[in-house]
Amino acid sequence: MKQFRVAIVEDDISYSDYLSECLGKYGAEKGYSFVIKTYGKAESFLDDYRKAVDIVFMDVELGEGFLNGMDAARKLRAVDSTVLLIFVTNMPQFAPEGYSVDALDYCLKPINYNNLCVKLDKAVRILSERDGIPVKVRDKKGTRILSSGDIMYIEVMGHDLMFHTPDEVIESYGGLSEREEELSSHNFARCSASVLVNLSYIKGLYGDEIAVGNEMLRIGRSKKKSFMEKLNSYLG
Repeated sequence: MKQFRVAIVEDDISYSDYLSECLGKYGAEKGYSFVIKTYGKAESFLDDYRKAVDIVFMDVELGEGFLNGMDAARKLRAVDSTVLLIFVTNMPQFAPEGYSVDALDYCLKPINYNNLCVKLDKAVRILSERDGIPVKVRDKKGTRILSSGDIMYIEVMGHDLMFHTPDEVIESYGGLSEREEELSSHNFARCSASVLVNLSYIKGLYGDEIAVGNEMLRIGRSKKKSFMEKLNSYLG
């Protein structure tokens, strides 16, 4: 059974309990397991954070402590650019601000279970596709084995390939075209002549740029049509 780790940062115990119940129900229906940890304050969540979480449900209007949910999200993004963040709020006007911290989505209070399931379907799909396949990467010390799900994007830099992961950038050898052939069936697509991106890490589309982790990558004119077709297909 696939297991996901979830943090709920919510100062209202009734909402925290309800979210936990919904996750349990969703898991039973879909065949997933959720390990849930709850926090009443943003400070305690951030102090405890160790990049061991798949999904964070963050209440925007935290009433306890010094940090509200949006401030906590900014601090979270400083240490983890890829964890899936879903805001919980009773004020929909906060939704646009959520995109500044790469929020996946937001749940409007009172939470509707069917609407929550749609958001969980999206989150689970992204997380499942990040598992990936083994990828051999040659660097100056030898050959490393990465999971394709850990590769955010690959870019050409001079005569080298730079593999960008959430934790490091690995300098390697080889051609981008052969990597594209290897990974295109695993949700990778060229956004430009020099960049191959993992579609599951795209957080937003802004004109001719995409947000990937903490980076903004340009969509090349010659690749835009095919890239957008693949992105739209991926997004369903």
